[in-house]
Amino acid sequence: MRSKFTALLLVSAAAIVSAQSASAADLPMKPMYTKAPPIVAWDWTGPYVGAYVGVGVSRSRSHDPAGLPTTTAGDIEHTGYGFTGGGTLGYNYQLNWGILGQKLVLGVEGDIGYFDVSNQVTDWNDVVIANSKASWLATARARAGLTDGPNLTYVTGGFAAAHIKDLNRDVPSGLEISSSKTETGYVFGTGVETMLGGGWSAKTESLYVNLESGDLLYNPANATQLKADRREYYTQRFGLNYQFGAGKNGPLPQANWSGLYVGGVFGGAVGSVRGTGIDANTNAGELGNNGSGFTAGGQVGWNWMIAPKWVVGVEGDVSYLGIDHMSSNFFNGVNTANPAGLIVDTSWMATARGRIAYNTGPALLYATGGGAWVNTKNTLIGLSPATSSTKTLSGWTVGGGIETVLWGNWSTKTEYLYVDAGKGDTLVDGVSGFALAADHKFHLFRSGIVYRFNGSPLAGKF
Repeated sequence: MRSKFTALLLVSAAAIVSAQSASAADLPMKPMYTKAPPIVAWDWTGPYVGAYVGVGVSRSRSHDPAGLPTTTAGDIEHTGYGFTGGGTLGYNYQLNWGILGQKLVLGVEGDIGYFDVSNQVTDWNDVVIANSKASWLATARARAGLTDGPNLTYVTGGFAAAHIKDLNRDVPSGLEISSSKTETGYVFGTGVETMLGGGWSAKTESLYVNLESGDLLYNPANATQLKADRREYYTQRFGLNYQFGAGKNGPLPQANWSGLYVGGVFGGAVGSVRGTGIDANTNAGELGNNGSGFTAGGQVGWNWMIAPKWVVGVEGDVSYLGIDHMSSNFFNGVNTANPAGLIVDTSWMATARGRIAYNTGPALLYATGGGAWVNTKNTLIGLSPATSSTKTLSGWTVGGGIETVLWGNWSTKTEYLYVDAGKGDTLVDGVSGFALAADHKFHLFRSGIVYRFNGSPLAGKF
């Protein structure tokens, strides 16, 4: 009897379980939830294309090692500058690690563009016209930088090529001997790029280009020969890129740019100084001087955010300007019986400028301009003891740059300034009677770090 009762319980339990299973099968299935993938914000990985405009500066020199026809070696320095513009193609890869709370970005970039850098020189005290004219410039470079999100600060370097035409022209006859060819060399520099949203980004970069020497050009009309043995170029570019791929459309963090700020600036400076006048043979001529050097100093300024997207301000700075360069004339080296040379020695410079900027949030894209002052000493080397003049020249400056959030109330900037300080005093050689006055122009390629006293920290992490 007990065994029958046990069997009945087992059958009943099995029936209940079967009924529950059938009932559960009739219920609707619950959806399976998976974790949503994270939203990629401000990832620099991917290809990009773009365009740029800017300025190019030449520090070229034509040299005659044999000193024909007088066996006196000499130089003709070219101090040209002009417009550049072209296109860019590149690829970035952002790593998931870096330093100082920022991530590392590696990339490659190629560009080619118009490069109108030229200065035709009628040499001092001679019948020679020289020029070294560039028409285009191309580079293929690697990039490595650090990003805090929408801002990227980088270094770059690699291969460079440019098409250059050199010439040696005789003034009386007009006979011109020239060489036109593509020269190769290397390039390196620094830059900053900031995303604008929608895949677009803006950048500015400073590049130094060094190319090979040119051909030896012999002109039978005046028995002279010239060889461009130094070809250095500096260029500041302002570009707009379009980035392909995810992570280019995150919300731009907003920053308060209003208020007082102080900071420091440092970088390189190139002189485009031309000493012109009447030589001992009563001919008009030129002694070029294209020295370069280091500059560093301090600045103070004030910004007003007049609209969410626009900032205006005033800025002043005083800097050391370390250019000290002597140019020795063709046929008339400073150690010859008939010497001619020009020394340009600068000690400091100052500017007082206005700024107007487009505010992206984490960056300011700005133009600037105002007054400039440069303390310089010019020295003329001739037959009489050297004649010098030291004075503070006044002129004007114009330029532009990009300033980006770093962290807290700190920001950094990269900028280019063109300075026209005007002419110095006329220097006269008491024995030969020749006289010249130097016209001073300078190109500044600067970086800076700024601290803002605005009571509202800038958003440094994105």
